[in-house]
Amino acid sequence: MKKHILTLLAASLPALATEAPPMIPDGPVEYESISYDSGYGYDPTVTPAYDTPAADAAYTAAPMPAPSSEANGSINLNVYTSNYQVRGMGFCNALTEHGFSSLSGSYTLPNRNYFNRGIQQRFAGEIGVIWGAGQPLGDTPLANVHYAMGKEIFPNLLVEVGSTFRRGGMEGYMAHVHDGSSHRATWEFDLCLTYNDKQRGFFGSATWGIAVWGLTGSYFDAEIGYRFTDVINTARFCSDLELSAGIAPSVGYWGSNVEGVDAYRVKVALCPFSPNGGFGRDGRTHIKPWLQCAWSGSTSEKMANFTHYGPVDHFQITVGVDLGWKF
Repeated sequence: MKKHILTLLAASLPALATEAPPMIPDGPVEYESISYDSGYGYDPTVTPAYDTPAADAAYTAAPMPAPSSEANGSINLNVYTSNYQVRGMGFCNALTEHGFSSLSGSYTLPNRNYFNRGIQQRFAGEIGVIWGAGQPLGDTPLANVHYAMGKEIFPNLLVEVGSTFRRGGMEGYMAHVHDGSSHRATWEFDLCLTYNDKQRGFFGSATWGIAVWGLTGSYFDAEIGYRFTDVINTARFCSDLELSAGIAPSVGYWGSNVEGVDAYRVKVALCPFSPNGGFGRDGRTHIKPWLQCAWSGSTSEKMANFTHYGPVDHFQITVGVDLGWKF
């Protein structure tokens, strides 16, 4: 039997060897349309589970609260300053002897996108008392009102164009000296750049002002500083430290031909804060004790010639305490 099967296989091999291969069709090969969605339960009207809001919430961090810098308003109480100064320029005891206190505030309107250009409007004001009613600067309360329009041109950098009306203070006193009138008021326009980077600690400002009534001329005030974080960090007391330096030149602001540098200043301030964030830093309230050293510039002698006495101290060490509230 086995021999018979082998004989049949041997007889069929020549026929298999001579069979022609299948023909390859000419032209492009056409494929049938195949749907890979069929048979797998796919429904285009049903959103997959991994796209649902419930699933996204598991991978989305909780939203952070708005930073305090977004607060519209602020109030600052300068409890006491041992010397009355203007942009670092300190004045002699013949004008003021017992220091200065003030209450100031600022409010930015909630709409910060006027004209669809990211422009905001801000109102500010200050009232103050130069202690010592018997002194020439102490017999008139200090007050000013300020309006500005501003825009953030770069992150943390704000530019503002504004106008300020002042009454009293050294500006009002010099306006009275200029024309001998009873009023002690001035009006000026200013351009201001303000920078504050809370993450990196750098801050500063630069202001150029032009007086148009009461006083004439212009002034410039520049300041740059750095905030050192956690210089004190204990279970009972935490504080940052701010160190800044400034310069204030003027051209004809305090009198004709009075031009040069009004003052140089260096300031150090403690910024206490609570570990839970409710006070200081990003809290709504803060306290800031500070110390400032100020040196008079080249305009002090020119002001002495203009007023016929020396109104400016050549060097002053000033201490003060500020209380603040944001809303």
